[in-house]
Amino acid sequence: MFDWNDLRFFLELQRSGRLLTAAKRLNTTHSTVARHIESIEQSLGTALFVQHAQGYELTPSGQALLKHAEAMENVALLAQEEITQAITPLGKIRLGVTEGIGIMFFTPRMKALFQRYPGLEVELVAVPRFVSILNREAEISIHLERPSADLLITRKLTDYRLALYASQDYLDRAPPLNTREDLARHSWIGYVDDLLFSQELLFLNSFCRAPNVVFRSTSVIAQQHAAQAGLGIAVLPNYMARHDPRLVRVLPSETIQRSYWICTRRELHKSVRLRVVWDYLLALCAAEQDELLAE
Repeated sequence: MFDWNDLRFFLELQRSGRLLTAAKRLNTTHSTVARHIESIEQSLGTALFVQHAQGYELTPSGQALLKHAEAMENVALLAQEEITQAITPLGKIRLGVTEGIGIMFFTPRMKALFQRYPGLEVELVAVPRFVSILNREAEISIHLERPSADLLITRKLTDYRLALYASQDYLDRAPPLNTREDLARHSWIGYVDDLLFSQELLFLNSFCRAPNVVFRSTSVIAQQHAAQAGLGIAVLPNYMARHDPRLVRVLPSETIQRSYWICTRRELHKSVRLRVVWDYLLALCAAEQDELLAE
């Protein structure tokens, strides 16, 4: 029988696709990772990976092993969860979110959670992309689209509205802006199209057929700062921008609505620490509907 410890290295290489990345995540060297992979391949008598220019990819044998390796990992995680929760009812939970809601909405509203559960530790991974639950980047993840993987438990977190914002300085020197037709004459701020992580971020054409985009960023916070600096008009969530004294709402009747979805791995949903954070986020968004859906 192969060494069960080798499965940790197998799973990490499968998730990262590269020896150096897997080694960094496991706090070891790439040669150590390679040695463990070679060991399990020799024990099983078959190759588990093929190497391409883009990285390592599972062979059919590797695909067959993957479901069993993940099942063993899940059992180990649940055993650890059951024992540690019996000793201390809380601990660390990692929450993966997109920048806007993670930094501008959740973070200022987390104090009550920690007051209620002083043993809790939250790691907020707020990045301009989706954080993968299946690859163990986080235990809870917030998405702009509903994930469809069978291994996940998913529910709608909340709807939210976005609108047009610009600085007063920009509006003072820009062409008049009174109707939707005037938007074609203005400068725009938007996302980098070929780096979009969701089609739900294709906002600009909802307002203007051929927007003149002068500044693009993968970060919605950078877009807000660009609007504050007077570079043009940005489409921003109302919960981020409507209280910003440096921004002015443009064409107030023009809004769009999008949704956030919350998900976790099915086997983790029974975790006490996960449910504490999960339930808090759902209750928070339900209580803040006036802010999230502000016209």
